Amino acid sequence: MFREIFKQALVSLQRNRTRSTLTLLGMAWGVACFVILFAWGDGFNRALLIGLSYFGDNVTVIWNGQTSLQAGGQKAGRRIRMELKDVEDVERNSNLIRRVSPEIYRQYPMQSSRRLRNDGVRGVNHQYGAMRGQFVEEGRLINAEDVRFARRVVVLGNGLRGKLFSEAPALNEEIRIAGVPFTVIGVLRKKVSISNYFGLDDENAFIPYTTMNSLTPTRYLSVMVLQTVNPVMEERALRQVTEILARNHRFSPDDKNALRMQTWHEMYQIFDGITAGMKIFLVLMGALTLSIGGVGLMNVMLVAVTERTREIGMRKAMGARRRHILWQFLLEALVIAGIGGALGYLFAQAAASAIGVIPFWSAIMNDTTGQADIHLIISPAAFLTAALTLALVGILSGFLPAFRASRLAPVEALRYE
Repeated sequence: MFREIFKQALVSLQRNRTRSTLTLLGMAWGVACFVILFAWGDGFNRALLIGLSYFGDNVTVIWNGQTSLQAGGQKAGRRIRMELKDVEDVERNSNLIRRVSPEIYRQYPMQSSRRLRNDGVRGVNHQYGAMRGQFVEEGRLINAEDVRFARRVVVLGNGLRGKLFSEAPALNEEIRIAGVPFTVIGVLRKKVSISNYFGLDDENAFIPYTTMNSLTPTRYLSVMVLQTVNPVMEERALRQVTEILARNHRFSPDDKNALRMQTWHEMYQIFDGITAGMKIFLVLMGALTLSIGGVGLMNVMLVAVTERTREIGMRKAMGARRRHILWQFLLEALVIAGIGGALGYLFAQAAASAIGVIPFWSAIMNDTTGQADIHLIISPAAFLTAALTLALVGILSGFLPAFRASRLAPVEALRYE
């Protein structure tokens, strides 16, 4: 039965080739726009997630705050300043924390044999790099021995390395930070991060926090950086940390202002909401574009019903029921929509392959890899969504002409000239 209906649809298309071609092009254009917009939304979402992932996985940054509640015999309004002892207590007493590091940030003049810069220096421990998604392009990261023996070693961000050494080798070279000599043990891979603090990691230098003593007093932390064992346990883990710090500094664990916490999960929810709203908007725009092709299909089917009025009358006179006529014209509309959809999908594939990558973060952050740009890749989800939307448009466009055809009276249809 379907083969006969398919043949009948092809015959209907050939009766007026110009009209049929324009209808198919309308459907193809609508599907192509829909699929490309969906692919752009997917690429945009992927680019944002890559930029966010470089901040770290399940990372929380804890900032010093100011109490707003009275507790432990202390008045409200007292400033809280975390210390190195707090990091040790969190590491020892919280079983829901996977990694933790102090971070002390200062800006110092940094001088190589070629250039002089004034950029950020971060004193951290050996767990910091694994938390913050740092990968080396050359050399290595800070290890436990560097921290233990307070070695004068430094890891340079990719951008800072270029500013200090240009195209010259940096590994194992000496730089001076505030006049103190340090050996470059590593250079970070280019980091396309859309979320950061104390500036971009690419523009900072990283040294053992124990070595910071030779540059500045390290009693108080700028921030504490930690990583929970998994996202599900994040709330309980941060509650543990808050209770430990509250006990050390004599403030209420319920005081939300004593410490400020910047969590990866919160940032993910914000960006996920942005991308979800963007994708919904793009899908709606694509569906509206596709509906224009649906209007053209409805017009063609209505004309087909008028042209085949006598044929419908003869079928009914020979025993065809209303549902047979209804299904015939409805399936013909779906066949036409299917052919237009296939052409549109092929056009979308060709367009996506031709366009390839749309610059996004690379243009903002001078990244030559293009890893966080918008890649137009048509995913199975895009194909499935386009197919379902096309089927819905085909059904809606074909139902009215099919219903009209099924309601024709046999006698009146046979009299039609």
